[in-house]
Amino acid sequence: MKYIVSQIKKDVKSDPRAFEAMIEGNVDKVFFLSSYEEVCEIEADSLDEVFEIGNIGPDEKIRRFDFAPMHSISVGDVIMNEMNELFVVKGLGFERLGA
Repeated sequence: MKYIVSQIKKDVKSDPRAFEAMIEGNVDKVFFLSSYEEVCEIEADSLDEVFEIGNIGPDEKIRRFDFAPMHSISVGDVIMNEMNELFVVKGLGFERLGA
């Protein structure tokens, strides 16, 4: 299964909502739509495996997008599955965006 990872754009990191997303994993839909960019596609079997590959590899399962720099997957990042469902990386596990 292929997953798309979105991360907060560099120029928005000073926004208080970015801080809340990166510390608490609290992301609202409006902030996501205006302040995130797709950074890569990862081939994995689950969200847990996406997190693992995005942090320790293997690198050949990651297709980085040239137009957006990627950092390791962390709290506040958003992962989209093939059914276009969005999940926010939390301190422990994942939460459906907007749930």
